[in-house]
Amino acid sequence: MVLLSTLLSLAGLAAAHPARGPASSPQWKNRAAALSNYRFGAASNYTSFDVSPAKGSQRIRRERDDAVDYVDIATRTLRDAVPGAAFRVIDDAYVGTNGVAHVHFQQTIGGVDVDDASFNVNILEDGTVLSFGNSFAKRDLHRRNYEEVERGPLVAFKSAVELLNLPITNASSATAEPTYEAGLFVIRGTKGSSADPKAQLAYVRHEETVLLVWRLETNIDDNQLLVYVDAKTGKTISGVYDSVKTASYEVYPWGSGNPTEVNRKLVVNPENTASSPFGWHSDGAQSFTTLRGNNAFITYPGGSTPVNSPSRVFSYPYSPVASGERYTEASAAQGFYTVNKFHDILYALGFNEPAGNFQTNNNGKGGAAGDPLNLTIQTMTGTAFITVPADGTSPRIQMSIWSGSLARDSVFETTVLLHEYMHGVTARLVGGPGSGRCLSNMDGLSIDEGFSDLVPTILRVKPGDTRSRDYTIADWVTGQPVGLRSHHISTSLATTPLTFESLNRLVVSGGFDLATVWASALYDIFWNLADAHGIGGVDGVVLDAAGVPRGARYLLLKLVLDSEALMPCNANHLQARDALLEADRVLTAGANRGTQGRVNGFAVPSVC
Repeated sequence: MVLLSTLLSLAGLAAAHPARGPASSPQWKNRAAALSNYRFGAASNYTSFDVSPAKGSQRIRRERDDAVDYVDIATRTLRDAVPGAAFRVIDDAYVGTNGVAHVHFQQTIGGVDVDDASFNVNILEDGTVLSFGNSFAKRDLHRRNYEEVERGPLVAFKSAVELLNLPITNASSATAEPTYEAGLFVIRGTKGSSADPKAQLAYVRHEETVLLVWRLETNIDDNQLLVYVDAKTGKTISGVYDSVKTASYEVYPWGSGNPTEVNRKLVVNPENTASSPFGWHSDGAQSFTTLRGNNAFITYPGGSTPVNSPSRVFSYPYSPVASGERYTEASAAQGFYTVNKFHDILYALGFNEPAGNFQTNNNGKGGAAGDPLNLTIQTMTGTAFITVPADGTSPRIQMSIWSGSLARDSVFETTVLLHEYMHGVTARLVGGPGSGRCLSNMDGLSIDEGFSDLVPTILRVKPGDTRSRDYTIADWVTGQPVGLRSHHISTSLATTPLTFESLNRLVVSGGFDLATVWASALYDIFWNLADAHGIGGVDGVVLDAAGVPRGARYLLLKLVLDSEALMPCNANHLQARDALLEADRVLTAGANRGTQGRVNGFAVPSVC
């Protein structure tokens, strides 16, 4: 009986507001401030049922005994919960490796999406509804007569460029060309975006009703934006979603955090063939002698591919004390190894094709293909970040030569690279792989950042470590003992005096104090699990006969992944806690509950 009692009483949690990561220019700072002002604040409801064998009353079942139709069950659940609502089924339903099916819906009005209104249903193998999340607008919307569009897409686009200080020029002379898709326009003639911006009509939630808006999609160097501008005035921004996750962090062989922990070594055939059946240098249709394959490809900032080795021996000199510009090949090889290794670990734990992982070829196993991870190395932004589109479009991680006197290459800081990759995983799992826009509220951002801090931390824990061992993120690349955080990730309240109670009064320091609360609570859970199950190995996932990972390291990572698929869009900390409890109940029948963890806001749930 261990683990999740650490996630205690979160009642009274304040809506604290973490800032984004470090800025690289005054213009970036102004834009970041503007984006923060327009962030969505919508929240979700999360309803879970006690579906233990002794209590099975809250069930919605098919009336026939044939195969379970998860979409049908989920649809009837939605209709019971939100009678009269119009919606569409998002085509990304899948069954996780824990046996839980995940079905997602989008609210619609007259066939137009309400972009920030979603519904997700989680269903057990026998058709029992485990839980559902709901952020649908509540009013009887289909009876309302909405105003006609009074301002076109160009007016809305120009307003967005001006109000958000976007680095886009020629907006005044741009044209809007209609496409074959109803209501979708392409903005032509601008400069500063990596692709022509797009505009399409949508709705967004506003207080107790919705607003008709222009949804503007534009990709600039540091941001991949969806901007929502009132279609009536053309001047008011109703919300902004930015899929870039900023961070700053490191690796050598798998399990190390940075070059101070271990020496470089030549690793031979590190791929897991169950996770990567084509290997790391083929997509099943074509083989490569460059750092490209089914799961990922490496590029320079200009888009070119760094290295080519006909022998596929990617062995290059590197010194951690010299400029990263001199060791580009070593940086490329390190990054390719790290992201592929993480792909294989995550795959074994359930982040596979149907769940929305990153692959060119899904090998007929479901999900949307054509989205290998693009890792761009040695940029000069001075930080690191990821853009995460929906399933079927490649995410992109950009890793920089870190700003400051040390000018270290962040690819060699595994904590940074895995932090960014984990943002991509979270974006695909929370709300479903077809969304990519959940956790955009302030609670969600702190949960997202906390998960991204936790995962590289537990992957660098060493066999001889104890719960007194503290870690942080990006300590090597920054040259700072606490890295990019104000406190260590620690089980000691003396070292890190942050509990859930602290969320009501935190003064945000660098934007990540809130993430440290969540990461430290989960790190405490890790050591509770380790007391019962051992730390576990790091090189690969080992499952027991019931499919449960052996050792605390990958058991907790599995629970994190499963909980992300369970939780609703824009979850708060209470809902994230409940989803983690629920994930353990599904995976282990709740075997890891009930031991008191940290105090001051981490109270034991009543089930313990």
